Amino acid sequence: MRLDPARFAGRVSGREVRLFELRSSALSVAVCNHGARVLQLIVPDRQGRERDVVLGHDSLAQLLEGMPSMGAFIGRYANRIAGARFLIRGQLHRLPHNDPLHCVHGGPGGSRHQVFDVLTSAADRLTLAWTFRSVDDGFPGDVDLQLGYQVHGSTLAIDYSAVVRGASTPLNFTSHPFFNLEGQESGCALDHGLQIAADHFVPVGADRIALGHFEPVAGTAFDFRTTRTLRAAMGQGHEQLTVGGVSAGFDHSFVNPQDLAAGQIACALRFQAQLQAPGSGVVMQVWSDAPSLQLYSSAGMDGSLPKHAGKHGRVHLSGSAVCLEPQRLPDAPNQVGFGHCIFEPGQRVQGRIEYRFSVSP
Repeated sequence: MRLDPARFAGRVSGREVRLFELRSSALSVAVCNHGARVLQLIVPDRQGRERDVVLGHDSLAQLLEGMPSMGAFIGRYANRIAGARFLIRGQLHRLPHNDPLHCVHGGPGGSRHQVFDVLTSAADRLTLAWTFRSVDDGFPGDVDLQLGYQVHGSTLAIDYSAVVRGASTPLNFTSHPFFNLEGQESGCALDHGLQIAADHFVPVGADRIALGHFEPVAGTAFDFRTTRTLRAAMGQGHEQLTVGGVSAGFDHSFVNPQDLAAGQIACALRFQAQLQAPGSGVVMQVWSDAPSLQLYSSAGMDGSLPKHAGKHGRVHLSGSAVCLEPQRLPDAPNQVGFGHCIFEPGQRVQGRIEYRFSVSP
């Protein structure tokens, strides 16, 4: 079941790629320094059997041909920036675009495409680093990022710390595992129960760009304040689930507007979501200090190869995983009222994401 580190050993752009396994009393997590991505996360189910609860790849070659966001740490700006452009104090900054006219997940120079430096490696923790350079990714200023993964008991914790140099720049970091708590081989996550501690969501246009306002979730398909399955929510129907006339599922940010007080940089560590699988009994809570949470129900995975090839011969299909991504709001550099996202030279930006696992009776 466990990934073979030898199949990930290699070089990309002259930099060494490796796979690292972290272990605690309850968890086993495989992290590749290409994209700082979580490719395997093994937890016990209610019978005590091991389940690999994230989608991923089983070789470096497969990783390079697969979905670039699969399991990756995302920066320097997660989610979308409309038109690949924004203003800082009246100065226009243009970015490389990749979606196709927008900048998504940091653009072609984003962290999901990079081979991180390995600073320290131990049995239960890993410290990685990457420097975002303006000359490489097109954003103003440079940013030194340090990233830590640690397992303790039934928790995987991800800490990041970034320092801005040279010029003011927008920052928005997140982690992007694709979760299926029945096991990565089950093929469907739509019957997972989901709870999200948010009373509003951000509607988007046909190009998935935020429309610039919040809508209440109450009584809609977006109401996950109490646990319901993704299948039931999608069955309720909503115009936002068929954006552009295509069944796109959930790819939306959930937020409590009171968390976006003027000038606020981060929230306290808090509960954001809970995901649970009826068959395995595996339960996962997401805690972070980010002001919003992006829900992606993986409708875009269509089984096409090699992009959607998975571990052990599996193929990733629509609805086979759920992504819960703590982050700042999408397109915040261009949206009034979407919270603080521009950071100054010398400023340090820190954050923490925790995935806490348990089992239901």
